[in-house]
Amino acid sequence: MSSAIPARNQTCKCSLASEILRRFGRFRLQVTGASMLPSLWPADLLLIRSAQFTEVSRGDLVLFFRDSRFFVHRVLDVSGDRLLTQGDGLAIPDPPVGRDELLGRVQFITRDGVTRLPSPLGAAGRLLAFGVRRSTTFCNIFLWLQPICRRFLRSPALAAMPHPEEA
Repeated sequence: MSSAIPARNQTCKCSLASEILRRFGRFRLQVTGASMLPSLWPADLLLIRSAQFTEVSRGDLVLFFRDSRFFVHRVLDVSGDRLLTQGDGLAIPDPPVGRDELLGRVQFITRDGVTRLPSPLGAAGRLLAFGVRRSTTFCNIFLWLQPICRRFLRSPALAAMPHPEEA
């Protein structure tokens, strides 16, 4: 019975966040998982804006709600009333995301006090994502080396981004 309390608590948190997004059009979400490495890191802060299905395109990072959890994954394809998504650090795509599951799109990513726009993976990012997809050990080492890796992947142009509240 005690294991059901955290699951119910998580569902309540997700429901509240979904309602805030629907009413106010945006909210902040802190990344906790590693499925989007190296694009998103645990502790990154995301500004999510509500989005209609027709506003989403290939390459966008979208927030959807499934199995009482939030997921932020990259759109691989938009087909009819379904999105094909996949975490950058995952080997296989998600089951298709329906219109009723889509909540919003990532507008900004804040990491180490620097705000940037979501972007496609560059050559270094694709190589790291390949390693994360293929090996749990590589993923764990990558996370352990997070401070060094994050500095290596940071672009000097990121500091010029406007604060999300100003956009």
